[in-house]
Amino acid sequence: MKLITNPDRFFEDLKEGEVRIRKPMIIVIVLAILVSAYQYLLVTKISQAFPTEIAKFFTVGAYIGIVSSFIGIFAVWLILAVIMHGLSALFDGKGSFRRTFEFTGYGFLPSLVGSLVTIPMSAYYISNAEVPKISMEQLQQNPEIMKSILLSILPQDLIYSNLIINLAITVWSLTLWTFAIKHARNLTTKNAFVSALIPTVAFGLYQVYSITILL
Repeated sequence: MKLITNPDRFFEDLKEGEVRIRKPMIIVIVLAILVSAYQYLLVTKISQAFPTEIAKFFTVGAYIGIVSSFIGIFAVWLILAVIMHGLSALFDGKGSFRRTFEFTGYGFLPSLVGSLVTIPMSAYYISNAEVPKISMEQLQQNPEIMKSILLSILPQDLIYSNLIINLAITVWSLTLWTFAIKHARNLTTKNAFVSALIPTVAFGLYQVYSITILL
C-alpha cells in the first residue's frame, strides 16, 4: 500500500536493504501471464474467421504470441531500466544497475492494475463476439478486412475506454519510476523525473499506438 500511497517513502525505505528482485519479479510475471493469455484468446478468436486449413496457422501464431508476449514484458523491463540508468548518469547518478533494475520493476504495478481491469472487459467481448467468416480471396482483395474483424470483436467504445485507462496508467507509471530512479541513483526529484520521462513517454506512446491503429 505504501508503494501506492507514498512511493517516495516506499523507495527511500527499500534502498536501505539488500537488492531483492523477487517482489518486482512477481509483478512482472503476473502481468506477462495476463498479457499472454489475452493475446492467445484474441488470436484464437480471429482464427475462427478463416477456413480450417488456414486457421491452424493462427493457432501456431497464438502459441508464438504467448511466448513472445511473455518474454517481451521482461525485455521491456530490462530496456527501461537500462535507459533510465543511462539517463540518470547524465545527472551524476550513483547506484548499482541491480538496484535500478529492482526498483523499475515496481513501476509495472500500474500496468498490472490496468490489465486486471481492461483484459477481463476485453475477454468478455471476445468470448461473446460473433466472428464473420471470410475467404482468402476476400483477404487478398481487401487487406483492411482484418481491421473490420477486430472491430467486430472489440467495439470502439471499449477501445476508447482502454485508451483512457492506458493514458492514466502511463501517468501513474511515470510517478512510480520517478521516485524509483530518484532513490536507486540518489538524484533530485527533478532530475529523476527527467530520467524517467523519456522512456515512460516512449512506452506510453507505443501502447497508445497499439490501441489507436484499431480506430
